[in-house]
Amino acid sequence: MPIIDVEIPKGALKDDCKHELPEKLGHIAIEYEGLSGSKFAEEFTWLYIHEYPATHVTQVSGKLPKPIYRVTFTTLETLLDDERKHMLGVDVAKAIYEAEGSKWNPEEAHNRVWTFFKDVRQGDWIAGSLINNIPDLQERVEKERAAA
Repeated sequence: MPIIDVEIPKGALKDDCKHELPEKLGHIAIEYEGLSGSKFAEEFTWLYIHEYPATHVTQVSGKLPKPIYRVTFTTLETLLDDERKHMLGVDVAKAIYEAEGSKWNPEEAHNRVWTFFKDVRQGDWIAGSLINNIPDLQERVEKERAAA
């Protein structure tokens, strides 16, 4: 149940894709966290799209031939291991390529879509007045599944 920040240059994605991408990325993340199908996990996964003027997203080498993207997942530490992070990053890049209508190209994506993870130590994430921790989140999801 991460916080997902997607940074894009203005005009890189059509408006309808900017509305579809958050839901898709959120569901991809929830799946890798092992929480698919949880309404609680969906409500607890927030996504922010930060759209910058195209001139504010660039490379030192000069004008970009195609848009570049930066995606950051803020999650509780140990929720995702290195393998899951890697697979999640690949699926995120593929989802962005799909959203912009481009054919998947892993070599090109290497320099166009970067995914970062910020692991928050348990006890350092307060949701309202409650400490956000993995055992409590998993218990809530298990109760939700049992009630279904």
